[in-house]
Formats: sequence, C-alpha cells, structure tokens
Amino acid sequence: MTSAYNGPTASRLHALLAGADCLLLDFDGPVCRLFEGYPAHTIAAAMRAYLAERGSPLTDPALVTATDPHAILRAPMSGEPAADLELLLAEAEEIAARSAEPTPLADRFIRAAAAGGRLLAITSNNAPAAVAAYLKEHGLDDCFEQRIFGRSAVDPALMKPHPDCLLRAMDALGVRPADCLMIGDSAADAAAAGAAGVPFLGYARSTDQAAQLRTLGPHPVVVGMADLVAAIERIAAAAPEA
Repeated sequence: MTSAYNGPTASRLHALLAGADCLLLDFDGPVCRLFEGYPAHTIAAAMRAYLAERGSPLTDPALVTATDPHAILRAPMSGEPAADLELLLAEAEEIAARSAEPTPLADRFIRAAAAGGRLLAITSNNAPAAVAAYLKEHGLDDCFEQRIFGRSAVDPALMKPHPDCLLRAMDALGVRPADCLMIGDSAADAAAAGAAGVPFLGYARSTDQAAQLRTLGPHPVVVGMADLVAAIERIAAAAPEA
C-alpha cells in the first residue's frame, strides 16, 4: 500500500532554502544513483572475495551475505586488509560513477542554487574521487569548486551517521550549522545532520521512502526534485545581480 505524502508547503520550502547560505548535499540519492550501472551488491561480493583470498574472511553472519559495500568497510579489521579494502571500494565507486544515473532535475536544482548565491558542498560516505568524477562528467563541477567532503580513507567509523564530513565541510567553508541545510535520503544523513546541529531536509524518490524518512524526526521531506527546483529558481530569480 502506498503511503500518503504530505510534503512541506511551498512557503516553508522557500523559507528553508532562502535561509540557508550553504547547502550540504548527500551524493548517492539527491544528486545521482551511484550504483545504477555497477550494482552495490557486485562490489560487496568483490570485497568479500578479496578478504577471503587473503585469509581474512568476514565472520559476522550479518556481513557474510551483505550487499552494502559500506557495511563491509565498517567491519572491524586493521592493518593492510583494511587499507586495501578502502582502496578497492574507492576504485569501484569511481567506476560506478561513470554509469551513475542522474537524479531527475538534480542538475537544474544545483545550477539554480549556485546562480542564487548558495554555497554548495557534497557531504558523502562515498570516495571524494568518485564524486569529483561524476560532477565533472555532468558539468556540475563548477557549482562545487572542489567542495567535496567524502569518506575519510583513514577511519570508516567516521562515515555517516557520524557527523565528520559535515563538520569538515563547515570548518573548511567557515559557516555555522544554522547557516546550512543538509539534504539527504537516509537515516544516516538525518542522524549526521542532527549530531552536527544542521537543519535537515529529507529527499525521497517515492512516497513510501518519504514515509520512512518522516519517522526519523520532525524534519520536512520532499518527494522528487520538482518542488525544490521551483523554490530555488524563485529564490535565484529574486537574487540581486553580482
């Protein structure tokens, strides 16, 4: 059964975006579907095989058949296997970026936000090089100007829901949490934003996903990019020319 969807009013959405000097965007979801052409479960299987070949197989029953590469990366391990696994995943994500499916209207939203004077940054659990490759391929790199705060290669425990990537972004950009808006599509995004003190706007592809996001807290949730595009284009149109 499809869940009812009651998104934020146009005026509330306008206020959220107009009040945010900096937009922190999750990558896989609001910007694109990263693993559309190179499925995550295929990468996860390659990671498990890599560990097994080196005598470090996963023993946690929940991970033996895991389809989420990030869940495997978080598995307790140290030394060479951990570093090699991070490199394997980072390279796989770069390959996935070549066939990633753009989120409908995301490019239009991003360009309008940049034109309206918003500072844009990516805050993601994905490898920074994969994000950069996708943005360049789709002509969006100028909107971000290297403001990509992806997964730390040093410690997988710093991936969202840890707020590390948001905190690094705000520190580098010199902005306060209250001046930002995080747009994400998962419980981890919502938790990271909450831990960083950043207002959160949930992005969903469907009404069912929206219903799930709305159980995470009182934050607003939108389905698709159309309402976001309409709001940000009104803001951009009203912005004074530089």
